[in-house]
Amino acid sequence: MTVVDILLLGALAAFVVVWWLRGLPGRAVLLAGTAGAALLLGLWGVIDDRWQDGVGAAVAAVLLLVLLVNRLRRAPEKTGKPWVSGVVFGLLALVPLAAIVTFPVSALPKPSGPHPVGVRSFEVDDASRPGVLAAKPGEPRKLLVRVWYPAGDITSRTPAPYFSEQEADTTAKGMGSLAGFPPFFTYVKHVTTNSYPNAPVLAGPSRLPVVFYSHGYTSFLAQNTVLMEHLASHGYIVFSVQHTYDSSDTVFPSGGVAPSDPALAQMAKAPQTDGDKAARAAQQQALSGATLDDRLEGYLRMRELALGGTSDRMMKSGEIWAADRIFVHDQLQRGAVPPEIRAIAAAGDLTRVGEMGMSFGGATSGTVCMRDRRCAAGINLDGGDFPFQAFAAEVPAPFLMFHSDLDNIYKSLKVAPPKALRSFNEFSYERLATMGTRPDIYRVSVKGAQHMGLSDFTLFMRRPARDPLFGTTPTRVMIGAQNDFVLGFFDRHLRGIASDYPKAELKRYARWVTPVPVDEVRTWWAAKTEAQRAALTARIERARAAPVGASAP
Repeated sequence: MTVVDILLLGALAAFVVVWWLRGLPGRAVLLAGTAGAALLLGLWGVIDDRWQDGVGAAVAAVLLLVLLVNRLRRAPEKTGKPWVSGVVFGLLALVPLAAIVTFPVSALPKPSGPHPVGVRSFEVDDASRPGVLAAKPGEPRKLLVRVWYPAGDITSRTPAPYFSEQEADTTAKGMGSLAGFPPFFTYVKHVTTNSYPNAPVLAGPSRLPVVFYSHGYTSFLAQNTVLMEHLASHGYIVFSVQHTYDSSDTVFPSGGVAPSDPALAQMAKAPQTDGDKAARAAQQQALSGATLDDRLEGYLRMRELALGGTSDRMMKSGEIWAADRIFVHDQLQRGAVPPEIRAIAAAGDLTRVGEMGMSFGGATSGTVCMRDRRCAAGINLDGGDFPFQAFAAEVPAPFLMFHSDLDNIYKSLKVAPPKALRSFNEFSYERLATMGTRPDIYRVSVKGAQHMGLSDFTLFMRRPARDPLFGTTPTRVMIGAQNDFVLGFFDRHLRGIASDYPKAELKRYARWVTPVPVDEVRTWWAAKTEAQRAALTARIERARAAPVGASAP
């Protein structure tokens, strides 16, 4: 809770106590004083982006109105206990308590590693790609990057808030707009992280493992701060890229703000065209088709429609995001970044790195691993496969596909879930003929987790209010499973630390995390005739190789 939360609840509690004490000297003054204080505190909380305190202000206004009505009526002072009104006011005081407790403000969980965590933000410009998305013609592709790293001495330093004041007014409100209430996430600026801005990088070690990360579509680069801090505390350097215009509003260190692309909101509100409906039907078939043939046809049709220019924004974005990630990596390796960032980059091994992302950022990680030989290990946190580069293809690095609860897809589509767990990337990261045989590709699903639960957001709401948005999985499991599976994977496949990964992690979260088999795909493919396989392979290769915007075959 914030200080204002505590004072507000204290003032309302004091009002209720005094209300019950009818014989207390100066009771009228105390009632007016506590209700007035609660009103002012609630309004102050709202001004300071703690909108939940507005509920307390509303209750305080009701209490003041009751006092005013009683005074105007000149009602005689009653004796005895105010059972009815006292209970009603007590229940009213619980409403703001519920709002404040449901949307908690507390420090992020401490990372478990031995190192303190430093954080810096910087920007890079790609002049070779002008006018991308909502940028003006000739405007370079400008990207915000944030890096978390193992730090040295943090004496006298203060950890960063989750959002700066400017980010709360821009980035956070952009995120809230997606939920239909712009201030929804602004209160998270009161949350304290475990990252120390501009702390010196840990002295001594060199060639520290490096990980690149991308956020979800329309989200922001710090949405998995807990995971970044966890990795950094264990000696990793993590660079997170915010994909301008496809993200929430971007606040650059130089002071500029790039808003989210207005075209995204317009697309969401625009009436569906016949092409949009066809793309939606193809997506539903890809996700919930009764047979593998049905689902493969759905995926191929989605891609072919995008190649023809129908519902192709996300396919185009997939290409842009992969180029963003590779550009940032190149700039760091060339030293074409601010001097303070060069020192951090110099401490890491940029020749073989981990690629990771959540949702659309996870799809981007798969694409980068297919295209950039510096990818030594990749993780997709509940993302699809855009723009189709890893489809029916052998990803040339170990890979972790970390799903939320897969049954939620079928619930959203209002269809019955399959009897066995089924990955929506069941055709990706391996060749169809050998699907499910690689020991260094892992697919797991977290029971009860919603898609957006694979982020920090699960920490910012409590059950039952958070269940529809972030899932029913306990917060300690949601956060702990991500931290442990990701760290264990990178320790094994990026650092080369011998382990039986993921046996220990699966045992630790046996009630919640389940492997997702894809062997059925291999059996299905083997049962086809040579002619059938050849025809499908040719179609897949055309779809995978063609640039978005090309004519469909």
